[in-house]
Amino acid sequence: MSKYTLPPLQEDSTVTSVLEPELSEGKFQDKKPQQPSVLRPKLACKVNYYQDQLIFSQDGRDFAFQVNSQSGKILKKFISLMDGTKSMTELQQMFSANNSELFNTIVRHLDEHNLLDDVAQVRVNSGIDTLLELEDLTTELLNQQVDENLFLKSIKSETSQLPINVIYGFLIEHYHFITQQCCFDSPGLSFQSSTKVRQLLNERYTQEYRQDQELVMAALNAIGISREQLADTMPLPETMGMCNALTYWANFEPLFFLSTLGFLAGQTRKNFEFYSKACERVELDSGFINPIRQLANSKLKLEPENLSRRIFQEIPHIDRQTKQRFRGQTYLFVEIYNNFYTAIWNHYSSASHLLRRVSAI
Repeated sequence: MSKYTLPPLQEDSTVTSVLEPELSEGKFQDKKPQQPSVLRPKLACKVNYYQDQLIFSQDGRDFAFQVNSQSGKILKKFISLMDGTKSMTELQQMFSANNSELFNTIVRHLDEHNLLDDVAQVRVNSGIDTLLELEDLTTELLNQQVDENLFLKSIKSETSQLPINVIYGFLIEHYHFITQQCCFDSPGLSFQSSTKVRQLLNERYTQEYRQDQELVMAALNAIGISREQLADTMPLPETMGMCNALTYWANFEPLFFLSTLGFLAGQTRKNFEFYSKACERVELDSGFINPIRQLANSKLKLEPENLSRRIFQEIPHIDRQTKQRFRGQTYLFVEIYNNFYTAIWNHYSSASHLLRRVSAI
C-alpha cells in the first residue's frame, strides 16, 4: 500500500509554510503549485478513515494519506464533497483560501493515480487522434534507432553499396514475410466491430498480396532461387518474430494491429524505393531489377493512401486506458521492426549460403 504524509491542516492556517517541507522531501510527485487538470472532481474509489489515515481503495490498490486528527476531519469533509457536482473553485471557497494549494496537490495526486473522474471534462480520444499520436511516437522511436541500424542507414545512402548477399537476403526475408502475411491478415479480414473496416482490409488484401508475392518470386527466380527451394528454407528468427507479433496483435489486439498497417505500408514503400536504387548502383541483372522496379513503382502509386488512417476514421472513440496500452505496445513494435532489418544485415553480410535449408539440419 502506497503511503503519503500530509502536513497539519487548520481551516484558518497558512498552508504554504507547512507544505514546503513535505514537498521538499518528495512526498508528492509534482513540486510546483499547479492547478489540477480535473475541473469537477468525482471520486472513482472508496475512502476509509483508519488510525489517522485516509485510505483510498480501487481495484485492489490502496493509497494511504497520513493525517492528524484535525486535518483528517477537514479532509474527510473536503473529499466527501468531491461528487462531481462542484467545481474546484467552489470546493476551495468552502474552506479557507489559504488551504487551496494543499487541496490542489491532493486532487492532482489522486488524478495522477486515476482515482478521480472529471464530470466537467470528458476526455474524448477519437480513433484518428489516437492514431496520429501513435504515428508520431513510432516515427520518433524509429528515428532514434536508424543510426544504429546498418541496413536502414546504408540503404538510404546514395553513395553506399550494399553487399550483394544483403541485397538478395533482403528479398528472401521479405518473401518469407509476405508468405506469412495471411496469418495476421486473416483475423483482420473478419474484424467484427466495423463493416467498413472489413471492406477496406479486403480491398488491400486483394490488391497487394498476390502481386507482391509474384514480383518478389520473379526477381528471386532470376538469381536461380525457385519457389520449391524457398519452401525448404527457414526465415531468420527476427522475421518470424515480427510475423508472430503481428499475428498475436491481429488476434488479441486487433485495433493496435490495424494501427501498424499504415506505418508498415509506408516504410515498405520507402524501403523498396531505396532498395531499387541500391540494386541499380551495383548493376544487377535486369531480370532481377525489373520486378523490383515494378514493385517499387506499384508501392509509390499507393503513397497518398494511408490504410490505418482510413480505418481509424471509422473508430469514434478509444478510451484512455486503451490508448496508454497502445503506446506501450508501440515501443515493442518498433523494437521488433528494427530487429528485423538489423538481422538481415548481420546474417547476410557474413553468410556463405543465402538459403537456410531445413533439409540441411
